[in-house]
Amino acid sequence: MGLRTIHLKLHNPSTLKRNIIESAFLNYNNAFNYLLKKAFEDIDKIESQYKSPKGTYSTLTLSKWIDKELSAKINKFDIQPFKDSLKLDFGMTLASYFVQKKLKSSMAFPGFKVEGVTSQDKLRPIYFCRYDIKRSFCFLYDSQNDKFFAKLFLMNSKNAKIRTNIKVSRELNYISKNQEEVKSLKKETFIIVPLSFGKWHENMLRQAINKPEILRTAHLIMKGNDYYLSLSIDLPEEDKVAPTTYLGVSRGIEKAINYTVVDMDGNMMESGTVEYESTLARIDVKAKISILANKLVDIAVENKSMVVLQNLIGMGDKLSWVEENITYKPIFGCKHYNDLVRVLEYKLPQKGLPVPAKVSSVDIFHRCRLCGSNTKKNRFSKTMFICTTCGLSYNLDSLGSINLATKLIKYENTPLKLKAKKTYDGIYLQNELIGLDLFVPRDENPFERLKEEIKKLSTIDDQEYSSICKLNPKDINNIIAKLIKQDFKNIEII
Repeated sequence: MGLRTIHLKLHNPSTLKRNIIESAFLNYNNAFNYLLKKAFEDIDKIESQYKSPKGTYSTLTLSKWIDKELSAKINKFDIQPFKDSLKLDFGMTLASYFVQKKLKSSMAFPGFKVEGVTSQDKLRPIYFCRYDIKRSFCFLYDSQNDKFFAKLFLMNSKNAKIRTNIKVSRELNYISKNQEEVKSLKKETFIIVPLSFGKWHENMLRQAINKPEILRTAHLIMKGNDYYLSLSIDLPEEDKVAPTTYLGVSRGIEKAINYTVVDMDGNMMESGTVEYESTLARIDVKAKISILANKLVDIAVENKSMVVLQNLIGMGDKLSWVEENITYKPIFGCKHYNDLVRVLEYKLPQKGLPVPAKVSSVDIFHRCRLCGSNTKKNRFSKTMFICTTCGLSYNLDSLGSINLATKLIKYENTPLKLKAKKTYDGIYLQNELIGLDLFVPRDENPFERLKEEIKKLSTIDDQEYSSICKLNPKDINNIIAKLIKQDFKNIEII
């Protein structure tokens, strides 16, 4: 399961509803502020008495510090609709404080206002700890007009909204297991507000119509004059798919994104480009990237692909080109490509495919896919690759995705080279990268002894590795895992 957070805007709430929301914010913040003040006075006792035997602090345990007496006192802030959520929010805050204090003893206690909170202060989001059609918050769906609404419980019975006309102007159904129809009440402790959102968010809400259990918690956030519901949603992943191809996805200098699909032997099956949606508004970058990611996911699903992406953190791909004092840059900058990577990292597992592999891209636009020659001289122009060794010519944009698609195959097939020195008594086998230094007597099978020794190396702790090896422990374990996977067939004696 993949827990995601999406932001849904409350669309044009009326003046009455805005007043109700603003009052709820002040009530929630003043109650939270009151609890912080009381906790500050009692902090040493809380720190010592609410610690687990392991020395940790849990949200639920800390929330129980709010006993019946204190719980009754905060009712004066009219927070009954979200009292459970408020307690958990308070517990999370204290738990976070104690964790940070453990790391830094001088950590300051969370700030609070001695005189109370006003509308001029920065207000804390209202936390909804559960999805519930009778309290907290829930969603409604108008199937006739294809609209979504949020139902937010923000008032107690004393401040409930009185309806003079309980006739409903549209048919709304709860997004719940029973999908029952919403009925108006004469006295309502909630407000119903339409939602506005993008295509990506819409897709998730539509999944919730049939699977309401994926809807979890939410925060009501105030940003200027707008309100947003920050929703935590648990998206189900489909059955795992065993990849049968590799899909390389590179950025380009002419086309935004290029892709190539190869089979497990590296033979090309499909190649093409995915265009950046320039027809969308310039500011709607997230929507463009989401559309682009969806297209790539569809290609990966159709081909059952293990997706291979550029790792543009650190070393770049040297794709930019300078000609006659003019610098030509990729259509997709590093930031936008990395944003695309982050979207693919959760969208692909949702379809049952593996998390994409990120590999070094330092050579993908300079390495010949035929002979392996790797030199900057192979870059003939802004858009053309011509190998100075074998003469192969290629469109530069396409070359990057092909080299990415075959990179894992080449990695798997790269042999581990061992230095061998025969003597009368036996044979010495060495590899400085993984710290191998083995002598095998002449009356023993060197291959079997080698396998045993390499398996032993995989059990060495990190500190011991650093004293005998040139590589870091993670890289060494990857090499050893590859050797074991291929039954030690990828070993070359030199």
